[in-house]
Amino acid sequence: MNKELSQKIDDLFIYRKFPELLEQVGERYAEHPLIDKLKRLQESIYYLDHHLETNWNVQPKDLKPYWKDIYASLMALGIRKKNHHDYCKLIYKYQKHELYLRENKLPTRFNMEFYYYFKSCDVKLLRRVIYDCFPQLNSRYTLADWRYFDLITEVNDDVEDVFEDQTTINGNYFLISYLTESKSKALKSFTQFIKLISEKDKARKSKSGENYKWISKFTQAEIKETKSLLKTNYASLNKNLDKPTKLEVHLAAKIR
Repeated sequence: MNKELSQKIDDLFIYRKFPELLEQVGERYAEHPLIDKLKRLQESIYYLDHHLETNWNVQPKDLKPYWKDIYASLMALGIRKKNHHDYCKLIYKYQKHELYLRENKLPTRFNMEFYYYFKSCDVKLLRRVIYDCFPQLNSRYTLADWRYFDLITEVNDDVEDVFEDQTTINGNYFLISYLTESKSKALKSFTQFIKLISEKDKARKSKSGENYKWISKFTQAEIKETKSLLKTNYASLNKNLDKPTKLEVHLAAKIR
């Protein structure tokens, strides 16, 4: 694994609170052997993602080597072959969303919550493996408790990557919304969606026990950060988006 990719994975794990999860069960994140295996799995997923982002004409056979590596990483984590499909079902779904771009079927045809739920497929898989290794976590926070945290961090990723993703074949919902709708409508849609995530998180906190407050704290912090980032990057997009994106170039006609 090259240094740049290794750092990207470290940043992802830290951003998604994996160190804090291990701390909850008395384990040291930096020293636990599970982390290296999870990094290998994430590396395999990133290579698949990179292929999809850099190649327009993608055939099923082209993806087989990447899936072979993903399955090998799952085996190394003790996940038996018969369970691979179940563990990867969200990734299969999001891969379809990426391939739909080649048919001019854009993510904006989906409800935002539906789309971003599947966009966090890799993180959901990694966290599921952590819970498999430390089942005592379930008595504090269920996997479902991370729903709104995952939604807001995926929104944040799209907003943050809106400049980088102009040069790749990427289903960045924010960028595509900006290109296909009126600019102000795109901003309004995302502002409202962030507000909805906040409201749903607060409602869950009011109905849940004390433990959920721990996750809600992270979620609300990301909501605040994403609001600020959205405002900043929207203003920058208005000034700097002056040529077709790579996705637009590949499509038969511009999407804006």
